[in-house]
Amino acid sequence: MALAEGLGDLRSQPLATDPRWGYVALSGAVFLLAHAILVQTWRSVLSCWGEHLTFWSAARVWSVSNLGRYVPGKVWQIGAMGAMARELNVSPVAAAGSALLGTLVNILAGFAVALISGRALLSHASSGIGATRIIVLVAAGGVLLLAPMLVPRITRLVARVLKRPVEVSLPARAVVYSLAGNIIAWLVYGAAFHVFVFGMLGAAAGGYQAYLAAYTISYLVGYIFLFAPAGVGFREEAMLQVLQRAGLALSPEAALVTLSSRVWLTLLEVTPAIVFWAHHRARRRSLTTDHTDVPT
Repeated sequence: MALAEGLGDLRSQPLATDPRWGYVALSGAVFLLAHAILVQTWRSVLSCWGEHLTFWSAARVWSVSNLGRYVPGKVWQIGAMGAMARELNVSPVAAAGSALLGTLVNILAGFAVALISGRALLSHASSGIGATRIIVLVAAGGVLLLAPMLVPRITRLVARVLKRPVEVSLPARAVVYSLAGNIIAWLVYGAAFHVFVFGMLGAAAGGYQAYLAAYTISYLVGYIFLFAPAGVGFREEAMLQVLQRAGLALSPEAALVTLSSRVWLTLLEVTPAIVFWAHHRARRRSLTTDHTDVPT
């Protein structure tokens, strides 16, 4: 396994430079900005069905339901988002439609971004272009093949979670909002990854588009393997291969970036969800206590 070999190289050849933690922190802020863009995109999509949520309510639902990615199958994220939105009095059609649309468009937008930015990555490659090209084709083909099969299954899952039939109608504006928001979010994620690599290595061998492609392609490859929670293992192997084959990092550097980005990404996804969940739980407990203490 290439990742294991990279870790061996890293142990035998420690990097001469220390991480620049200020840039790593900046990459986290940019990454959370992409999260915020997706939350606002979801709110805009909901408005197409005449439903409205405050930004922080939407952020709580989006962040907590996003943890469903860490459960094998990944479709649980959509079911959780629909169910949590329903608890906030969002209509079943809007809850199911927006959750389904957001996930599918996110993947398809990522595919488009990967194809466009992948040209810069391939042109930057000094060797192993064939292997990188294979990764791009696998990601693209997998997404296109899985999308038609996922739609009916996801709809049935949402119907079971909501315990009622689900009729998903997609207003044209909702598709436009979702596509625009997701493309912008992918571009911001690429910027965050570029800054992260600079922070970890003290330099970035390629330009922004190359790192955008590396991040997006590895994410899509991880998503294709539905049984892998959050694409663990497959995403890392793809990222390591892309970074090395495109000449963006040597073996020890690529291994460091690959593993540290997984840890950093997990912290940035899990921490807000836990904070939102804990705050919501504490607030509900406080409201229950206040209601109980009221004299009758």
